[in-house]
Amino acid sequence: MTLEPGLLENVAVLIPLLPFAAFAVILAGSTYGDRFDLPATAFAIASVTASLLLSLVLLAELYTHPEIPTPFTAAEATWTAGGAAPELTFGLMVDPLSAVMAVIVTLVATLVLVFSLYYMNGEDESGLPRYYASMTLFTGSMLAFVFSDNLLMAFFFFELIGLCSYILIGFWYQTPSAASAAKKAFLVTRFGDYFFLVGVAFAFAAFGTLSFHGDTSLFTAAEAAIDAGDTVLGVDASTAVTLVALLVLGGVIGKSAQFPLHTWLPDAMEGPTPVSALIHAATMVAAGVYLVARTFELYALSPTAMLVVAYVGGFTALFAATMALVMDDIKQVLAYSTISQYGYMMLALGAGGYTAAVFHLANHAFFKALLFLGAGSVIIALHHKQDMWEMGGLRSRMPVTYWTFLAGALALAGIAPFSGFWSKDEALLAALTNAANEPLLLAPLALGVLAVPVTAFYTMRMHALTFHGEARSEAAEEAEEGGWPVYLPLGVLGALAVVSGFANAAPLGVKELSGFLGASDLYGYAATHLGYADAFTVNYALLVVALALAFAGAIAGYLLYRDADEPLKRRFDPVTEALERRYYLDGAQTRFAEDGVLEGSRWVNRFDVDVVDGLVDAVSTTALQSGDALRRVQTGVVRDYAAVIAFSVVVLALLVGLLGGWI
Repeated sequence: MTLEPGLLENVAVLIPLLPFAAFAVILAGSTYGDRFDLPATAFAIASVTASLLLSLVLLAELYTHPEIPTPFTAAEATWTAGGAAPELTFGLMVDPLSAVMAVIVTLVATLVLVFSLYYMNGEDESGLPRYYASMTLFTGSMLAFVFSDNLLMAFFFFELIGLCSYILIGFWYQTPSAASAAKKAFLVTRFGDYFFLVGVAFAFAAFGTLSFHGDTSLFTAAEAAIDAGDTVLGVDASTAVTLVALLVLGGVIGKSAQFPLHTWLPDAMEGPTPVSALIHAATMVAAGVYLVARTFELYALSPTAMLVVAYVGGFTALFAATMALVMDDIKQVLAYSTISQYGYMMLALGAGGYTAAVFHLANHAFFKALLFLGAGSVIIALHHKQDMWEMGGLRSRMPVTYWTFLAGALALAGIAPFSGFWSKDEALLAALTNAANEPLLLAPLALGVLAVPVTAFYTMRMHALTFHGEARSEAAEEAEEGGWPVYLPLGVLGALAVVSGFANAAPLGVKELSGFLGASDLYGYAATHLGYADAFTVNYALLVVALALAFAGAIAGYLLYRDADEPLKRRFDPVTEALERRYYLDGAQTRFAEDGVLEGSRWVNRFDVDVVDGLVDAVSTTALQSGDALRRVQTGVVRDYAAVIAFSVVVLALLVGLLGGWI
């Protein structure tokens, strides 16, 4: 049965609208204090669950009825119209990509909110309504971003996502470290978003449109300008496209925590663990990669921009993975793994693997949410201890958490047949296949391959330190597992970590996701302009090498740390110090902010005060002093005025005489 077009559009509109409505209700009801705790919880979970059900309906309709023309606009409102300026509209765009992403966001958000019943139990009376209001606003903002039909609307909700992350990372704002982490996340991502904003303005000025679809889309206009050899804003059209793509990439690098704007994400672990799960799996960090996927047609018009994306992703994948090797905080390990895994997605996109990137985005959302919620289960059981050296021996005390966490860990490590293996392999396969057309892809491919054993090593190190060996603290000896709010999310996500990879397991000949996303024809431009392919013939040599490296890293990590030893710190002190200090990049950025930006601001302020204000003050002082001197002459006495007149006549007579030759 096919839904009527109008009804299908209403379904799409309700998906982001319901969380926004819940936010408004919770915000209004929060004035009732702790009496509104239960209603706030109920409104949050009910609204996001309803959005999940509607998202599943939308996805099912598009999947079972490929004859439905996509993309289509579910709702549209005019923002500016009339005059010589082009019209700007805001609308909700529905296509296979947005439908898939909507399911990912709402599913993870629903399970995170259910888990929050356990994790946030005991929060003070003002905290729960504030928490659930922020979470629904966060979810609604991400959904509105997913359905945005133009670049300006995407930017607006991109910023609202950033605001929500600031609120939730600093949820426990009374703690200085949480407040500092929230500010750091806000400022670092704003730095990237500045470039995104300039890119939006430049794109509109150059091509007169920001739309994502239709005959007047940004991509169509850009391609036409390139084909016609046009000059826009003083540069040729191909250069303009590259500039727009790279400027937008600035915002992506900030939001998806790619090098060098990755430094905010590990500190963002100061927020509640369910918030971390939502940020890492389905909202804040996913937004950047999704934006590149949404604007993939634009990047496909620029070989330079594609290579930059691939190199950023490949380098970040290995760079972040090495830092996860020595982190002792379980959430810090997961934070660096997130940075690394999004690097794989960027590598896939830059290499032309559109479907591979979306595939890994979906799989990563499930197993990373699972790992964070599993970490949250452990953290609560150990009374908010996050140091893995205070854990150990939890396998028998927390069996559900242990087995589901193991499923997520094996998916992250890239062990077959768990989900992460299939999508990570496709990302590497995209780079290998398209390197035939662009040999420069071999370097980021090599970085991605090197990151495979490193990822497996730190993942099994984390699992071994947390669950194996002997309990290393009194809290670990007394740990107890939570009830159904823990079991349900972990069970669902654990099952997905096992089976979701089969949706597009290329080595098995299953390419459902590839075919489904192909209906939107989003990667046809890459094939036309770059010679890149999106569907690949399996390279079994790469598959075997990647799997062997993953197994080697996983076995090494488990064997070295199952007895809670720390060989790296004893044997490789200089290397370990560099890794623990995060390659000194955090310190360099802090020094740049303090010694560079702050000191530069002082010099600018000094110039403003001493030179600019000084000149203005000098003019005003001269005027005041001159006026004061003239005021003293105005005595009001007649004889003084007569003396001045007489003196002036004498001086004038002398001057005339001198000039006229009388004297």
